[in-house]
Formats: sequence, structure tokens, C-alpha cells
Amino acid sequence: MTPETIDAHDGSIARTTCADLIVHYLGLLGVPCVFGVPGGNIDALLAALARRREASGVRWVLTRSEAGAGFMADGFARESGVIGVCSATSGPGCTNLLTPVSSAYVDGVPMLVITGQSAIRTFGRGAMQEGAASGADTILMFKGCTRYNALVTHPDQLEHNLLAALSHATGPTPGPVHISIAQDIFEASVAPDREPASRHAFFGQEVTPDRLLLHRLNILLRAYRRGVVVVGEGCAGAMEEILCYAERSGWPIVTTPAGRGLMSADHPLYRGVFGSAGHESARRTLTAGEADIVLVAGANLDESATCGWDGSTILSRRLLHISSNPEHLARSYMAQMNLMGSPRIVFRYLNQESPAGAPAPPSPGGVLPALRDALGLPQRISLLHVEDCSTDGVPINPRRLFWRLSQQVPPGTRLYADAGNAFFWASHYWHPRCERVVEANRMPISMGFAAMGWAMGAAIGGKLAGPRNPVLCITGDGSYLMNAQEISVAQQLGINVVLLVLNNGVLGTVKHGQRMRGLEDTGNELPATDFALMARAMGIESHRIRSLDELDALGVASLFRREGPVLLDVLVDPAIAPPIGQRVRNLQAPA
Repeated sequence: MTPETIDAHDGSIARTTCADLIVHYLGLLGVPCVFGVPGGNIDALLAALARRREASGVRWVLTRSEAGAGFMADGFARESGVIGVCSATSGPGCTNLLTPVSSAYVDGVPMLVITGQSAIRTFGRGAMQEGAASGADTILMFKGCTRYNALVTHPDQLEHNLLAALSHATGPTPGPVHISIAQDIFEASVAPDREPASRHAFFGQEVTPDRLLLHRLNILLRAYRRGVVVVGEGCAGAMEEILCYAERSGWPIVTTPAGRGLMSADHPLYRGVFGSAGHESARRTLTAGEADIVLVAGANLDESATCGWDGSTILSRRLLHISSNPEHLARSYMAQMNLMGSPRIVFRYLNQESPAGAPAPPSPGGVLPALRDALGLPQRISLLHVEDCSTDGVPINPRRLFWRLSQQVPPGTRLYADAGNAFFWASHYWHPRCERVVEANRMPISMGFAAMGWAMGAAIGGKLAGPRNPVLCITGDGSYLMNAQEISVAQQLGINVVLLVLNNGVLGTVKHGQRMRGLEDTGNELPATDFALMARAMGIESHRIRSLDELDALGVASLFRREGPVLLDVLVDPAIAPPIGQRVRNLQAPA
């Protein structure tokens, strides 16, 4: 792009503004959309997107709130591997973004956040929605939840700050970055003599491990016969190499909750989820009585991934930790060895160094044998209250609901389970049949910051990133009441997202947590709400489900072939507690 471009409307020479430059770079990065709510201080950005839509391929997606925009950018980035972009005007537009940006920061999701400021000439004079240092300081607000955070007050600052931000967002410690731009800077011309710049420093790079440490890790691993491989969220793109190593070694595999969707639960070596709402079979596999070494790859080792920092399983001297993220390695200071590097590169090396004559493993992309019992339940994964998975009743038992749905959804379905009951039940009871061992992450979660309402926006963003993939969002009634309006974005865009609301009239995780901790049962009741009726008022197909027979009569698989969204208002039993025992124990732990 040159500083002067041809105006698409009348063929005249038009100047290139800073807003045009931003759109140019988004097009180079392959970003198809910017999620947000417009406002006066970012109107120039919307105008540039409209002017350059054909050339850049980038469009504006109007959300119902800035929080929805942030969650959609999060879901888009997780599914596509391309940075998610959201934008808001100054003042409350910025503050509404703080929750999704904080959530992306904790989960390490690359996101570019572009916000507006009033014109520079008005700083300190009480302009409407001023976010400069003399107002409600936007930069200060975002300082603690971004990897890069800058205020642009001169046209010459823009390109440097934009590219530096992109580098931080996609680097070894990925996450959201924020650029706040004054309204008159958006409209300012780009300097005609500027030098062409690279897109960003870390684009397409993997962290290469130290060769000596790789050799040392290989020698160390050969000293142990009994081991277990733990798969975290950082193993995306490395699963074929990891499964090859586990199969050659004969070592069982467990996943963290965030790594759950990276492989099939039907793999012969899989023992379930370890961590929040996990399985006893996974915990037992990690104990010293079962494994002499615990090889962890790509896990952030937070509360959820370590079952409340349990020192008898992962966090012990038996730990070997591989990760591209130095912040994650810093949490495994008790390990025998930490190795910074791409899990794909590390396991490829380990497989190449396997002893001659090691048995050739089955193809990771091959069809799996059926490792189910007569009822279709997994044989090697222990489930709590397993009898509930085959017993129908009214109100609907959520354990049965999650198990049944996991058997009925189309292959490759992405499940977005919201914070609260939806996440806990999904982690434990969601075991879909898979045609292949390795696929993209089919169950992204956001339980680090654990923001209620994340799943609805993330599901829409994920569907826009992968339109051919079936998308199911399961949320609680409490979470849905926080952001019910965002489903109308899917309706307006004509995209199919199946949304299931667990309607039990309470904040379930809170209610059962209070009971299990011996506290007063208080502050958790919700009003009786017909969510199907709410959705129909927005022109959305919806169904109220009182029994599993009614759900079966709809034909679950057919719901994913609609032209627009579908809402299921499912009445579930409020007396059934989610598997939150570990979380309750952490809350009760002494200081």
C-alpha cells in the first residue's frame, strides 16, 4: 500500500489514514473480522473498514455489548489460530472489555484490542467519555491484564506500537494486547516516506529447545519403565508426535481440563481428565504407586490443571515439564527437569531417538476401536454416579443429559461449556465418539479467570472461524441472563450455533458449594424464566425441553443443520450437584 490510494467511489486520489493502515495490517494477517460496538471516537476505523472491505477482506461484526465482542474475539482466536480482534470506543466501551480481556490474559489467548480516545486537543478538558490520564485512565485499567498496552498520540507512533503489540500477542507468552488511539490520530495521514515494516516478530515460529537438554531428557526418560504422559492445552499441533511416543512406550495418557479436547477419549491409553471435575482413573494413574515419572507437556499447572496443587500427583519430584511458555515452566520449580521448547519438536526428537526395534505404533489418524461397555460407557475412565448415565427422569438429570448429548452430536462438534455447572459436568461426563484420534481442540474452556458468559460469545466467534464445524454452547441460566442478547448476533449473521441453557432456577455451583462448605444457603435463587420464549421474541428457533424423550424427538444431529441459531431451554434437576469437590476443598484449605 502506498501513502496515496485510489478512492473506490469516484477514482480520485485519497490519502491513507492511520485507520487505513490498521485495516491494511489486519488484512495481511488474515483477520476476517473485527468484533465490537461502534462509537464516535472509533468511527474513523469503521469507515476505513467499509472503504477497504473488498481489498482487505476485513469486516466489522456488530455485537450487542463490548463484553460479547471480547469473548467472540477469544473464541475466534482459539478455533482459527489467527489473532482475534475486538474494538470499542472510549469510556464505558473500554471498561466493558475488561472482563473478556482479563479472561484472555489468564488463558493466554492472542487478542488485539483497539480502543478510542477523545481528540488530543480535548485531553484534560472533560470531554465526553475521556479515557486519558486526566479522566478515567484507560491505559492504567488495561495495564494489569495485557501483554502490551500503549496510547497513540501521534501518527508516527502507530505502526511501531501496532507491530510491537502483535509481537507480544503471539510470542512465547501469548495473550491480549491493547492500543488506545486518539480520535484525531485515526483520521491523520500516514507519513509518505515511511519504510515498509515486517508484520510481527514471532509470526509462525516455534520455540526450539536446547539440543543438550533434549539429549539429557531422552537419557532421563530411558531410565524409567513406568511413566505417564499429561497433555495440556499447549499440545495443540503436537498430538500425533505425543501419541506416537506414548504408544511406543506403552505409557498411559491423561489430560488437563484445558487439554481434554485434543484427543479421543476412546484411545486405548487414555485414562481421563486430571484436575477440576476430573476422573479417579486419571488421579490413580498419576500416583507414585503407578508411575515413576510424570511427563507433562504444554500445561499451565494452575489450580484447575493440578487438582488444587496436589503434591502427590503432578507437582512432585517425579515431574518433567515441557512447554513453550516460560511462565508455565516457572510453576514447576519442583520438577526434576524443565525444558522450554515446542512439544511437537521435543516429541519428534524423542521418537527419532527411540531404541531400534521399538514396535511401530498405529497411525494417530486411524480409526479407533470401540472401548465401550454394553451401555456405551468408556471402559478405562471412571465416572462418578455412573448409574445416572443410563437412567432417565424428570426433571432431567444433568449427568445423564451430558452423557446422552455427547453420544448424539455430530462428529467434530465443538463444545463451549460456560463457567459453573456446565464446565464441571462437561469435564466429567462429555465423552463423544470420535472417528479419528487427533483433531483440533473440540472442547475449549475458560476456567482460569472463569468468567460467566464466556461461552456464548466464544461459540459465535468459533463458528465464524470454522463455519463447517458443528458448534454447541452449553451455559447455565445464571450465565445466560448475563449476556442473552448475544445470541441475536448469530441470528443476524445467519450462522448455526446450538445453545443449550441449563434451566434449574439457581446459581448451581454457588448453591451446592455453600451446602458442601456448611454455609447458609443464600443469594443463589434465580427467577423462573422461559428462555425459549425470550429467544422466540428475537426470531430464533427455540424449544423448551422437559424430558429426554422431548430432546430425542427433535433429532439432536439435525439441529446443527439449521441456517441460524437454535436455543434449547432444558429443565434440569437443581438437586443434582456438579463434581466440585476439589474446588470446595481448595476454598476450605487453611492458610
